[in-house]
Amino acid sequence: MKKWLSKSNLLTFIILTFAIYMQGPTILKNFQTEGTKLATEEYSAITSKGLNGKVLFPPENLNSMTIFWATWCAPCKLEMQRLKTSVENGKIPKELIFAINPFETAATVVNFLGKNDFPFTFLDAPDVSQGLNISSTPTTLFIEKNEITSMKSGLSFVGIWRAEYFLD
Repeated sequence: MKKWLSKSNLLTFIILTFAIYMQGPTILKNFQTEGTKLATEEYSAITSKGLNGKVLFPPENLNSMTIFWATWCAPCKLEMQRLKTSVENGKIPKELIFAINPFETAATVVNFLGKNDFPFTFLDAPDVSQGLNISSTPTTLFIEKNEITSMKSGLSFVGIWRAEYFLD
């Protein structure tokens, strides 16, 4: 029993407990959102149009990935860079990746994109983020035929491999 109560184990336990306490509600909300079908009457308002006005989200009958991000979010930028590299290496089709910034104005996003070149579709979609109660970034959704099969928040070390497999 004494070995378990060493200072390093106690510190690890405290850190893990704090992390679960802080992230627990988000993890639970994400888990509860998995299985949501976006193409239903309840979620009919959760659609988004590209800059040309064409409805782009959710893509019908295709697997796709959506990342909710912010210009000030360093983990978001890292995840988006990893996605860009996978697109450039031919591992992920760029047409299946959507990026939604739920917290900043369209002008802020356009300014950011003017300085950063990402090959996927960026949407101005406040209805999507509000309808799904997105509260943190990055939050990544994997959508299969209009159903959210996975929703995770935070930086994922295996997320890029999962995206490559899911979108292949």
